[in-house]
Amino acid sequence: MQLSKIALFISSIFLTTSTFAAQHITKADQETVQVTVSNTEPNVLVVDGRRIVNLVPSDVTALDTLPDKEQGTLYFKISPYFQNTPITLFVTDDEGTRYKLVLQPRSVGAEEVVLVPPKPGAGTSKRSQSYLQQIKELMYVMGDDAENPQETLAVDGISRSFVKAEIPLWKESKFVLLRRYDTDGMYGEMYQLTNLTNKTMNLLEQEFYRKGVSAVSIQNLTLSPGRSTFVYVVRENN
Repeated sequence: MQLSKIALFISSIFLTTSTFAAQHITKADQETVQVTVSNTEPNVLVVDGRRIVNLVPSDVTALDTLPDKEQGTLYFKISPYFQNTPITLFVTDDEGTRYKLVLQPRSVGAEEVVLVPPKPGAGTSKRSQSYLQQIKELMYVMGDDAENPQETLAVDGISRSFVKAEIPLWKESKFVLLRRYDTDGMYGEMYQLTNLTNKTMNLLEQEFYRKGVSAVSIQNLTLSPGRSTFVYVVRENN
């Protein structure tokens, strides 16, 4: 079954390769950039003159990916459940530069997203693989701790503190900081967001980005009246 899925993915790439529309994205290493991608057809992600070595989506089930290891590029399709949902994406190239994108799935043709790296000497600091690994570990620990709280956390080197403080956000919601998770250079925060209205609330991860925020993940992006969801935020220590 898995082989059939891969074969279909590869064949769909060959059928659409000649029709990719190219977008050249600058400054994604400095700020979050929104990018339109096809919600049904294969897309391709490229770093101009470099190779992609790591990719971290806000939800690991959001993308079906097929890396081209020879070229250092990445083909991807949006998973059916996420075809109308923004997806945060962290990309690292072979020189350690980290890029942050918000993919906006749309009913368009296949897209080629070309990330333009910073010019040499531009003063942009290079992010190491360990930086992304810390983000992944914090997100994993918070998700595991929310669903299955244990006395010992799933990853060593992370300390947990219980807060339970209500934070002003929107009048239509209740937003409570439940716990904080500290590690070297950054920390994670677990919030619980409750819909206080009688209407369905649609959430976007980029609504929670502020200065110093490295990553955001929301358990459920669609919130029915009276229901709650966990919001996970990773921040850099000042």
